[in-house]
Amino acid sequence: MIAHQGERGRENELALARILERLLPGRLGVGTGLLFDSLGKYSKQMDLLLYDQIDSPAVLAQTNQLLHPVEEIHLAIEVKSRLSLDGIKDSGKKRASINALSPIKGFQRPMFALFAYDAVSSPATVAQHLSSLSPDVRPDLTCVLDPGLIAGSHGTLNPATRSSEFTYGVTLLHDLSENRERERGRYVAGDPSGNLQRQHHEGALYPAVDFRGGISLSDPSRALLLFCEALIRMTAERAGRKPPSLTHYLAPSYRDIEQI
Repeated sequence: MIAHQGERGRENELALARILERLLPGRLGVGTGLLFDSLGKYSKQMDLLLYDQIDSPAVLAQTNQLLHPVEEIHLAIEVKSRLSLDGIKDSGKKRASINALSPIKGFQRPMFALFAYDAVSSPATVAQHLSSLSPDVRPDLTCVLDPGLIAGSHGTLNPATRSSEFTYGVTLLHDLSENRERERGRYVAGDPSGNLQRQHHEGALYPAVDFRGGISLSDPSRALLLFCEALIRMTAERAGRKPPSLTHYLAPSYRDIEQI
């Protein structure tokens, strides 16, 4: 509905911000702007920032640009309407600008996430481009809503493991049992003779992806849920707090991701 690319991008940022504001604990605010350190260095512009709004209020600059001390930021999010290789490289530059800041002793640098509504390339190609980034500038967490790609370390995607190895996968649409329960490893097959981008299932439209030599439907809403849960859990762990209750309520099947 929004033709102007800049306005469309900003609306996409605001849409994600509205979701996060409803999920995050009250001590965390969602903003935008630049980070700075005590040595006078600045980061690049960040689309979304999760900041501590209780202990360290943001400082409003004369240019209406919000400036945040690096110590008060928990996590920065780069938001892309349509993710490309250039967008992935740009996210690496954003992360590098954060790495160049020097927090006061006792504070950590912010974590970094990448969120996109869709991508130019296939999930496997996007994952390959992410893997090509140096680990120090690669996003801690990545989500491409369509077709439901999520990437990060094993420990970030699943708190049951502490592995730091990079992994990725697509959140395929589960095939439900007779009791309408999700069945691990069983997914809704698509019609190979139908539309290879979108297909209907039970009144809803889902992305169609190649999986194990056939077509399966993907579940973007589950990718969004895992992305938001991981963000909340990451910020809680960073602050030395217990994982959110949402983490414990997600059954193992919700964390199923499949490489394609």
